Amino acid sequence: MAEFDQAIACDSNLFEAHYFYARACFAQGRLEEAARLFQRAAELKPDDYQALLVLTGIYRSLGREQEMKGAAREGVERAERELMLHPGNPRPAYLGAVGLAVLGEFARAKEWAERALVIDPDDGLTKYNVACVCSLLGEHERAIDLLVDLLPSATQERKRWVEHDSDLDPIRSHPRFPEVLELLI
Repeated sequence: MAEFDQAIACDSNLFEAHYFYARACFAQGRLEEAARLFQRAAELKPDDYQALLVLTGIYRSLGREQEMKGAAREGVERAERELMLHPGNPRPAYLGAVGLAVLGEFARAKEWAERALVIDPDDGLTKYNVACVCSLLGEHERAIDLLVDLLPSATQERKRWVEHDSDLDPIRSHPRFPEVLELLI
């Protein structure tokens, strides 16, 4: 954390320092700080979709509904542009799918999630984020299946995200969720 603080002190307009500091704060459950840093990252790089789309879940956790929808709308617009430029990149598809689910555009969210899986069906990040979309869309069994598949080989950071990611709140009371929790150890 000290290195992130130092990087921002050296250059307060450094996107990467804000973005990765925000990710680290989120993994530690420091949501207010993560929200502030992701918002700043999105301001610093107007074509970046990632910060805004990750921010939607943080705003949900913080009960900031209006800001969540605004971040989702702008993030999906940016992700659409990125998908046109780089159609072989699954990241804008799966993060955009989360944003679309937040906006209630469930058919498009499902379409984008499936597109991400077609692009890179074995990628852990793709599976994780599609699990988030499935959770938000009420496809709880599929969400849990994806998590159970990816978590044995997941990084510690990804496992910590499972603990704090509000996209997974709809499945936390599912009878199979303890299977997911066992894989976090």
